[in-house]
Amino acid sequence: MASEELAQKLQRRLQLEESGAAAAGGDHAAAGGPEPEEEAAARNSLTGSAGAELSAKLSRRQDINEGAAQPRRAAVFNPYTEFKEFSRRQIKDMERMFRLYDSGRDGYIDLMELKLMMEKLGAPQTHLGLKNMIKEVDEDFDGKLSFRE
Repeated sequence: MASEELAQKLQRRLQLEESGAAAAGGDHAAAGGPEPEEEAAARNSLTGSAGAELSAKLSRRQDINEGAAQPRRAAVFNPYTEFKEFSRRQIKDMERMFRLYDSGRDGYIDLMELKLMMEKLGAPQTHLGLKNMIKEVDEDFDGKLSFRE
């Protein structure tokens, strides 16, 4: 689903760039002169970087889906700056819940801990379902869930 969303965003971005370039070319031609080089360079650098960024994210997502991606680790993990959509209180509550279900106290929730967690929450899952849940969010391909993931 994420790769489809990125593909749609990339497609929309490309369509906007094409329509913007066509409109800008028509405006400058109507004004009686060519587009200034500084404006063209600035617009190309902005749209080029956005297109390149979306393209890189889409490629990374496809590699992950195919199982060919190399794991990446964040140098420093700060949940308060990385997850700005949550308040500090919400993050602290999530950390507390994570530690509650991390019975091995190793900083990860593995398959059996996830199984116990789902049973305690009243939504037991099959092993295959649990493995799929982990696979969906496991960024470093270690088969376990860290708090960041």
